Amino acid sequence: MFKNIKSLLMGLVVLSFMVGCGGGEPSTPQKAEVSADAKTIYISSKAKYDGPIAQNIKSECSIDSQVMTWIQKYAAKHNINVIINGKPKANDTVLKVSIIDAISSGNAGMGHNKYVVISGKLYKGKKLKSSFKAARRSGGGYFGAYRSSCSVLGSCAKTLGRDTAGWLVNPINKSKLGDDYLIR
Repeated sequence: MFKNIKSLLMGLVVLSFMVGCGGGEPSTPQKAEVSADAKTIYISSKAKYDGPIAQNIKSECSIDSQVMTWIQKYAAKHNINVIINGKPKANDTVLKVSIIDAISSGNAGMGHNKYVVISGKLYKGKKLKSSFKAARRSGGGYFGAYRSSCSVLGSCAKTLGRDTAGWLVNPINKSKLGDDYLIR
């Protein structure tokens, strides 16, 4: 019996390390195919930092590029063609995204407490058509003790990408998305 318990415990330890070690950067999504009749939206490769964001988040984490990549991936699932760093023409649709707040408190030992707030403005040509604000928080999940702060913030960026892509389907002006209690 001792041998079975020892094997079980060893298996759990190995499993926890395998799950915990996968938490660095979210995997880069593959470009999804959209149909020829999809609407096209242009975005930059990085969201603009526009608020009281700690320098360590800006320099150590890549949430500014992650959120844009995830917007593109999830928009394709809604048959929206998002072009990163393209050259929009005068009357094309452009989404400008800013990170307006990000907090990275706590740690793996004490528990993570992270959140990211973004704003987006959708332009048709030079005319503002719609805007939104979105926020997401994370405590790191079940194996949060094995994740880095940037990994947890990356999870927030991924979910914000999904929220934004959903909003692009029907962009209602002045929408609040996600964990809206964090939006000021």
